[in-house]
Amino acid sequence: MTVMLATLALASCSNEKGLYPQENKFLPVVLEGSNKWSIINVNTGELIVKDAFVNSPSPVVDDMFWVYNDKNRIDIYNIADCKKPVNKEAYGSATCFGNGHAIVSKPGEPLQVIDKECNTVAKLSPSYLSATMFNNGRALIHTDLERYGFIDVKGDTVIKPKLTWANGFIEDNVALVSFSEVNDSSRVITIIDKNGKKLFDLDTEKYQPLISNYKMGVLPVVNKKDSMVFLDRNGKETTNPLEAPKKVKDANYRDIRTVGEGRFIAIKGDRMGLVDKDNKVLIPFNYQMMLNLSPTRFIAGKDSVLTLIDEKGKQVGKHKFTNVQAFSPESQAVRGYINMELTAATLLSFIEDDMAAGAKTGATLMDLNQLVGVNPEQYIGLTQITRPLPPLFCNYVFDSEIASPGGIAAKPDSLAAPSLTAPNFNATPGDSTAMSMASTASSAHFNYSAKLNQVQFNFAVIECAPGTEERLCELMSRAMGGKGFKLNPDGTFVSDAGTGIAMGYEEGVLKLYYYFDASQMKPLPRQSRSN
Repeated sequence: MTVMLATLALASCSNEKGLYPQENKFLPVVLEGSNKWSIINVNTGELIVKDAFVNSPSPVVDDMFWVYNDKNRIDIYNIADCKKPVNKEAYGSATCFGNGHAIVSKPGEPLQVIDKECNTVAKLSPSYLSATMFNNGRALIHTDLERYGFIDVKGDTVIKPKLTWANGFIEDNVALVSFSEVNDSSRVITIIDKNGKKLFDLDTEKYQPLISNYKMGVLPVVNKKDSMVFLDRNGKETTNPLEAPKKVKDANYRDIRTVGEGRFIAIKGDRMGLVDKDNKVLIPFNYQMMLNLSPTRFIAGKDSVLTLIDEKGKQVGKHKFTNVQAFSPESQAVRGYINMELTAATLLSFIEDDMAAGAKTGATLMDLNQLVGVNPEQYIGLTQITRPLPPLFCNYVFDSEIASPGGIAAKPDSLAAPSLTAPNFNATPGDSTAMSMASTASSAHFNYSAKLNQVQFNFAVIECAPGTEERLCELMSRAMGGKGFKLNPDGTFVSDAGTGIAMGYEEGVLKLYYYFDASQMKPLPRQSRSN
């Protein structure tokens, strides 16, 4: 059971501002027995459209969503008509909508802001490499000089791109940014308002942020005593607005998370349920997974089946499903062309003659165990792990299966049991906020001795003009000598350390496969989109 979700921003009708920054009234799901995507109404459980999409729709925000079509391009839809795209010309990439606008890319063009009718509101600076969705009227932009800034829905620059790091205005009128780096391991973190005015500098010698944005008016940090405390918007220590009341804490649950309106998802043993502030059980502890969409709507799962339920545990609607697409603020629009030399150098920065993406020759799953989750069951039968490694997607390929069935069932207090982490705070600046609570007790085990054979890098350039992948491949081939690799007659590369690299491209994806044993290497096809 694969469940796509995020902990920082989910649908809501709650009055507790900041707990659910985005209101999602609709939820993309895969119905039980189907392999296509449908969309349901979160309030009623009714189907808006059934088995309409082969590819996963984006989260529905502002009644708008997008889907990759059969040509691997993006079409945009309004929930009022899920059969006909709003756009006349397909896009290469897109953010979710926010504040009635989105940012999209077209092949060979700068990023542009569009409205809900897909009219172009503004074309952005050619130097803007990528952009995030609009939150509270601001979108975070990233330049090809590795600087960050903010624009408004008109496309006007509100905060100039001079920041070395920044996070969006997830919570109204406050964001964490960095104007300069002290060294490779620390930043001077500044909290600013929507117009770029500094509210205060965070003393990182005294406090280390646990997440990259404010939530319900506070920022969780770790102090010098390794205790979690909370800072208000003036940088002063304050109370935790998400703290569970004494009756709930004294119940000794394995973990607790507030969902608003005096309700808390809790874990007892290896099952999840819902309790109120007096520790009265509202939803029995029957579920392997619970995801709060609002204080009154939950996705609950057991035995690989998910249902939509209310705060009393009653099923909302009649449908069961196996996958959902909950809200995540991470989708980005990427410029329709790239700086060739800078991109080639960036891609090559992930490899050396004895190492790729941080993994050295001879590495095993034990050495790379941070790549896997806590539930081995979801890796049974798999020999590779896929992880985003911006601007790439990276596959770590092992010589045997990552996990096997038939392990000893996990005890309730083991890592295979569900976890809510600290109350709704589980990310650090720059980290992904995606997490999975799809399963709990495990009857499988990891094969930690599995040896790493390959690291496969994939870089999509389909939003760029035809010929981009050819040019990148040529530039990287010229630079391989500086990385300790020599060209073979078949177009592959080998090093004195015995490692090898094969490069190729097809369907708008540049591929670089790194082999820790060059004798296993095979050439990759080089198929131009122009042919």
